[in-house]
Amino acid sequence: METQRMRIAVNVMRARLTVIGFNIAVVSFQLSRLKFMPGGVSFSGIDSPVHVGSHVSLLLALPVSMAALVGYIFSSEYDEVGTCSSWSLVASDLLMYLGLALTVAGFFSPLNNSLEIMAADVPGQTTNFAILRYSLPIVGGITWFLAAYVGPLGALWRSPFSRSINTRLTTFYVLLFSYLCYVSASAHAIDVDSSADGITLAQWLMEFVQPFRW
Repeated sequence: METQRMRIAVNVMRARLTVIGFNIAVVSFQLSRLKFMPGGVSFSGIDSPVHVGSHVSLLLALPVSMAALVGYIFSSEYDEVGTCSSWSLVASDLLMYLGLALTVAGFFSPLNNSLEIMAADVPGQTTNFAILRYSLPIVGGITWFLAAYVGPLGALWRSPFSRSINTRLTTFYVLLFSYLCYVSASAHAIDVDSSADGITLAQWLMEFVQPFRW
């Protein structure tokens, strides 16, 4: 009954749809550009090397963002105003932030290795490349933590729905985030050693603070 009494302005949802649309566009652009980045793993039958971790992060960002779109649309009432009354609005916020975190990971996770390869070709620019090597992952890492943790915590804290609903949403986010961390760890293991099979507990836990391995 509480969810039916909630009347959230439709513009709140529309603003988030804009963010999702922008994120999907960025993911599409980066997927087409990854093949031009140095490094990666070569596979037979594929023309260019594959940055497995980045490709997987970006590919995961697409369905997560699409699911957020569905949730936002579902939250809107079929009336003359279109106000949002469903808890799916908050669930979509969680998916939106997770999609942003995956996009950031897809951008920044391959940079360290790529910069090392580029620095080897330009030995006279060691200091400049060192600055880039440390600065870019730090900035990207801060953004990743904001999207993966601060954003979802803020959404749940400010949620107008009941405690039981927010508890379920929290459980949903933790389980989904944990599973995607497992997938990311598996992808990164292929990047590091294409002959390895499976991941360790330490590799999985590292994905919860993923920027520290960038």
